[in-house]
Amino acid sequence: MLGLLRTDAEGAPSLRISESSRFPNVPLPSAGGLGWDVDALWDAVQSGLRAGIDDARRAGARIAGIGVDSWGVDYGRLTVDATLRPFVRHHRDVDAALAARSSAARDVAADYGVTGVLDQAINTAHQLRQDAVRGIGAPDDRILLIADLFVHLLTGVAASEESLASSTALLDRTTGDWSAELARGLPGVLPPVVSAGGLAGVTRPEVTARIGADEAVPVWFTTAHDTAAAFSAVVDATSGGRTAVVSCGSWAVVGVVLDRPILTEGARLAGFTQEIGAGGETLLVKNLSGMWLLQQTMREWSEADGRDGWSVTHLRALLDEAAASPYPGTFDPADAALHAPGALVDRLEQACAATAGRTPGTRADLVRAILESLAMAYAGTLAQIEALTGCTIASVRMVGGGARNELLGALTAERTALPVIAGPVEASVRGILIQLAVASGRLPDLDTARLIPVDDSDQPIRRYDPRPSPAEGHA
Repeated sequence: MLGLLRTDAEGAPSLRISESSRFPNVPLPSAGGLGWDVDALWDAVQSGLRAGIDDARRAGARIAGIGVDSWGVDYGRLTVDATLRPFVRHHRDVDAALAARSSAARDVAADYGVTGVLDQAINTAHQLRQDAVRGIGAPDDRILLIADLFVHLLTGVAASEESLASSTALLDRTTGDWSAELARGLPGVLPPVVSAGGLAGVTRPEVTARIGADEAVPVWFTTAHDTAAAFSAVVDATSGGRTAVVSCGSWAVVGVVLDRPILTEGARLAGFTQEIGAGGETLLVKNLSGMWLLQQTMREWSEADGRDGWSVTHLRALLDEAAASPYPGTFDPADAALHAPGALVDRLEQACAATAGRTPGTRADLVRAILESLAMAYAGTLAQIEALTGCTIASVRMVGGGARNELLGALTAERTALPVIAGPVEASVRGILIQLAVASGRLPDLDTARLIPVDDSDQPIRRYDPRPSPAEGHA
């Protein structure tokens, strides 16, 4: 994605965001398990950067910097000679039984008091233990989380950006560095932790040539965890927790921005994880399964129908039918049993039957149940946040791909009884680009950057208001 920062005659800045290239991210099955296809992604990233540089050149602009974000927890391994080991495990292929055994031998409440991160099978710490059991890698391998790995491929620099590092369950939130006690015995070396906003380096000569740049391009550390990147783009999501954010992509991340973490047993038992945001603040969030539930369900239906995906027309028709569906079944999107691919439709139908007494009768019924369940989970999470922080949430900002879904937006307003502002869809992209503008000296600070006009050819920002109660309507 390319961001063009312009200044008008009065000196007022604005940002135009355009897509230069898009490519699939498909996990790769192998003998070691399900992994990231880093080779394909690296080729696609370089091709995409070349397209972006060509677009900038046509616009008469110079590239001031590159920033990278990705999902959290997953990582690659660099050998002592900086060679990337071929297998990069994907978090949807973790060993839940091994994680449970490891957790049983630890004081997980004490661990949470250090990291603020829930004990979950997908955590980097558990994945490293899985590597050890399966004989993957070596003790002196450097561990690079996914976005940090791509920064390394671009520049040769090996470091761990703090927002991404805080997703691992290995970062001490008091010191801002790796916890020696939590990392003890894990196979691998954790690189230095760095803050967003600093210069990582410039593109290596061979990368510079391949992406078609006239000179080496600066690569900046930005909030490399996509959740933190998305939160950084929301104008009113600042410390204090008055605006809640629902970052709804494959996963749904629901939370608020606070000055400091709440490293209490109450926060842990309520299911909150706490990561680092763009200004070093705390993102108090709960991770729920998000639009992946709908995406995977539709993928299974496509396979059953013998067709290649769903057209926009068919998808809209299905959502219209779901909006009219009276089916009452719901399920818990946080249920770990619903987070793995394979026969998901059957599992969702059975989960719905447990609450409704019957399985969904149509596909539209199941879609309604998915979106209703997500909205109810958002509402329940916001109520927990208010109880935990003592603050009153006044509005909800929905960003990410789920912000396109009008039924989800309307249901979220109904279930939370709060106004919902939906958009931008590409919030992580916007967050990264405004951070780059600040890091490269084009804008003075993130507060200023959040407020500049942005043209991203995205859907219009939409507002959904809860319907008034009968008493309010009569008044």
